[in-house]
Amino acid sequence: MDRGDTEGFSMDFNMKIPIVGTVYSHNMVLGDKMKTQLTGKDKSSTSWSDATTKWTYDSRSGEITIENKTSSGSDNSDTKAFDNIADGYRLTLKKETADAWYIVCKKLKSNKNKDDARKMELTVSKATYLPICLRAKASLFTFSIENYALGVTEESVTFDPAAYPNANIIDKR
Repeated sequence: MDRGDTEGFSMDFNMKIPIVGTVYSHNMVLGDKMKTQLTGKDKSSTSWSDATTKWTYDSRSGEITIENKTSSGSDNSDTKAFDNIADGYRLTLKKETADAWYIVCKKLKSNKNKDDARKMELTVSKATYLPICLRAKASLFTFSIENYALGVTEESVTFDPAAYPNANIIDKR
């Protein structure tokens, strides 16, 4: 997965939240640039960011909001779930097919991080050694990280105002 730092990566992050419902996001990251397509109950938006600026397009209102980015670098926090996954967990091979390994990750008693999920299910591709899916339930919400892939183009993560000629632009910088 370290190749994602230089080649870029894409993934889907899905979260099921009580009362709110399910929120889906498709994320593409290349260096300090990121594009996120977010879909939830009655709302969808697309945002782009680079080291200093964030652009958000709200499809319902037809508005693009431009703001100074509040954090530095790209926000790859979703992939942190894969970092050192064996730390604090006992990994057990649940099953194996010709294409993938299915691994159950159970939280160890020595893992005192209350935010860590008690159990995760990880599927890894035998062809690429990349994760196919990671599913877990943490506190009140359930999440999955799916369709992880390497290789993102500069154009796919860069905001292009020409693609939204009729949008109302709100510049808050």
